[in-house]
Amino acid sequence: MVTNIVNSPNTRSLIAKQNRSGGKLPKKIAILYTDAKREYCSTDEEFQTIDGSYEEALLFDPYFKKLGVKTVYIKADALMTEHLKKEKPDMALNLVTTVKGYDYLGATVPAALELLEIPYTGTNILGFSLGCNKYLMHALLSQHGIPVPRFQLMSSKNTPLDPTLRFPLILKLNEEHSNIEIKQESVVENEEQLRKRLRYLLRTYQQDVLVSEFIDGREFAAFLFQSYNQKVYTVERVINMPGVKHQFMDYNLVWNVSLEEYDRILKKVKYHDPILDAFVKKAFKVMRMDDYGKFDIRMDVRGNYYIIDANANCHFAPPESFCDCEISHVLPMYGVPFKMLLKRLLQNTMREWGY
Repeated sequence: MVTNIVNSPNTRSLIAKQNRSGGKLPKKIAILYTDAKREYCSTDEEFQTIDGSYEEALLFDPYFKKLGVKTVYIKADALMTEHLKKEKPDMALNLVTTVKGYDYLGATVPAALELLEIPYTGTNILGFSLGCNKYLMHALLSQHGIPVPRFQLMSSKNTPLDPTLRFPLILKLNEEHSNIEIKQESVVENEEQLRKRLRYLLRTYQQDVLVSEFIDGREFAAFLFQSYNQKVYTVERVINMPGVKHQFMDYNLVWNVSLEEYDRILKKVKYHDPILDAFVKKAFKVMRMDDYGKFDIRMDVRGNYYIIDANANCHFAPPESFCDCEISHVLPMYGVPFKMLLKRLLQNTMREWGY
């Protein structure tokens, strides 16, 4: 183990550079998954995004067997730390998206792993927390010169609309991911539609709403994977949804269409632009992400990029998972199959922790 540097989230890149272990793999890994209960969720729509978390986690088993790594499955509930102490894994694969239905409580998982000094995949406490506040994310990126649409946070149905914002606007729950409540009716063309949608979101979810200008144009998904260096893998989402005015990746396309409909409506095409790569790498650093992250991007008719969302610990699952896991489908387009992606993730984590 590398011992001359104090191990902390801020020093792990230095430890990794010094480490010459040759790509060591853990002998035993704990796969941490979301405790999915309907009672934790405000709506069926929200529950659908976490339902089946355990079954999806089990899909990793054949991959770890091929790597010669023993697995143990642990639910992220009140007993998680006790189970971790009992099992004594060499590492944890953190697949947890929410705790008790709250995205931001997912930060308690890396917090517990830090206290127990167990190496883990994905972002640290700060990065996870930042990613659970869309308003803060937009503000941080904007302050660092990374383009985002003009935006405003609304905390009540009577919050005055910033007069500098121009319709169409899109309303998003400030603390949610997984496309929850991102629907065609989320894009509003006037004040009346805005107030109707705002009242529904505030009443149903009891959380602030981010209002931002909707960028009509092209849509992209960019994934940054961090190993010895950082590399960006981008695809354009070519969306052709019949009968709608604005084409974008909405909740129904992600969760409520058949595989045949999905493939007919959405095509993913490899895309590369050094300017976009630079924005993504800078955003990854600003948002304090680790290991991997996803950025949703829109391009306007003038060719300007706008980052519209940033996801630390984005959905990570084998390609045969129950819903589209973009990272495990996009990276193979660039010659990185899922088995290689998983192996590199484990090796990178071990190296960063000095093993």
